[in-house]
Formats: sequence, C-alpha cells, structure tokens
Amino acid sequence: MKKIVIDPGHGGEDFGAVGKLGTKEKDITLDIAKRLKDRLFAHRKYDVTMTRETDRTMSLEDRVNFANAGGADLFISIHVNSIPNKPINIIETFYFGPHTDKNALLLAEKENKGTGYTMKDFNEIIKKIGDTLKTQESNSLAFYIQKSLYRNIKKQSSYSKDWGIKTAPFVVLLGVDVPGVLAEVTCLSNAGEERKLRKGYYREMIAQYLEEGIVRYLNKKN
Repeated sequence: MKKIVIDPGHGGEDFGAVGKLGTKEKDITLDIAKRLKDRLFAHRKYDVTMTRETDRTMSLEDRVNFANAGGADLFISIHVNSIPNKPINIIETFYFGPHTDKNALLLAEKENKGTGYTMKDFNEIIKKIGDTLKTQESNSLAFYIQKSLYRNIKKQSSYSKDWGIKTAPFVVLLGVDVPGVLAEVTCLSNAGEERKLRKGYYREMIAQYLEEGIVRYLNKKN
C-alpha cells in the first residue's frame, strides 16, 4: 500500500499569503489537504497522512521528519501563490533542484525563511544530488499534477496561466527521502480566485485535480 504524505503549507502563526478579502493561505491549504486525503483514502489502496490536521505552527524540519519517520512513498506540499502587483492567476508545480528563474528563487527564499540554509549550501547539495531516481520521479509527479491542475482550472478560470513545472531549492523537498513536489495550486492575489477559494465547492474541485494527477502518476508506476 502506497504511503502518501500531504503537507498543508503554513499554519498557526504563519499565515502564508493573505488575500484582499482576508483569506489566509494556511486555511485554504489545510482545507484542500483534508479534502484530498478523503479522496485518496476512498480508493482503498493508499495510506494517507497529513503533516498537520489543525491550524498549528509547524517547522519545515518537523514536516520533513514526519514524512521520513512515517515511511512515506510520496510527499505533496500544497500552497497558494501570491503575486500582489499582477492581477493574474498562475499555476506552477516545483520539485527540488536549482532555481529555474528569479521568481522561483524568491519563492524558495520566502518559504525557507528561518531554516539557516544559504544558497551556497543549496548549490553544494544540488551538485551531489545529480540525476537521482528521486529527482526523476519528482519531475514525473510534478508533470502529472501540473497537467491536471492547469487543464482543469483553465476551464473554470480562462485567465489562468500555465507556468509549468520548475525546480527550486525548497528545504521541505530537499529533506524528504522520497519523490516530492510543492504545488502552487492557484493564486490568492487574484480577486476572482480568492472569491472562489472562499467556496467549498471550488476547494473540493482543486482537491479533485490534485487527486487526478497523483493517481495518474501512481498508475504509471504500476
């Protein structure tokens, strides 16, 4: 039975992004994660756990330790993007590696805040990792999740942009011993998306799109 760890980004004192209507990223990621857990559990062939089930502060190290101690086979970290000065909706999915572009680096630096890692540390780590099986499978997992998210959200939000799969030095993806991705499922700074994210039906739809990507990846592996 495949063990899947879902990681709702932020939590507790760490709000993450906050929309103009006051919607907090930490609340959206937790709700989507719970819905995704229920959907995956319904398949009756996955062991699904979450790094946090409540609104609590949790360090990146604690998230990594939880996944590794539980013998995870896959690690899915859920986040919601924010680009304050651009009224666009972007969808992108990351796996660990050198930063693809400046925006990816800035996002990683923001998410890694307080961990003590420097870019020099990451550059050394990236050199050692090379083209490992974990990296290859993380790339594949990111591909299936990104494809499902964008194709389906585009139907609901025609203004959505596909920023594709990218690499960036996220601590939470470095530490886990198994294929892992960080999915920026939508954009909280987009007014239309924030309004929809406040509705349960839309969060359920995003959970469904994540489920589709994960299951397609796992079926490819069978």
